[in-house]
Amino acid sequence: MFVLISIAKFLVLLTICEAMTMKQIKSTGKMMRKTCQPKNNVEDAKIDPINDGVFIEEKEVKCYIACIMKMANTMKNGKLNYEAAIKQADMLLPEEIKEPAKAAITACRKVADSYKDVCEASFHVTKCIYAENPSIFFFP
Repeated sequence: MFVLISIAKFLVLLTICEAMTMKQIKSTGKMMRKTCQPKNNVEDAKIDPINDGVFIEEKEVKCYIACIMKMANTMKNGKLNYEAAIKQADMLLPEEIKEPAKAAITACRKVADSYKDVCEASFHVTKCIYAENPSIFFFP
């Protein structure tokens, strides 16, 4: 009986630690958006185009991106939290985009270092990640 319970606990743990599907990632993104969008007073029309590589250079958009990145723990003290970003990619992203996403994060690792403002830094890191691999890019 004890072995059966141990196996059941292991399977539950395995399920919890499994990578998210893109549907789950998008659902989580919607929740993040509901928090960050009103905080930064930015309309859908200005943030929806981000997924297509259109980055509107306005303070509200830049700070919305910073808010999302802070919530995801990928931006800390105005800099890319590289270790956390790589760890999250490993744990959460579907297998087919995991390695390309980590490569894009690595390529853009130092971009934030050129900016003092967290909104500017977040904006340019995100823009860099899109440029590295638009086919796997998603931003809530």
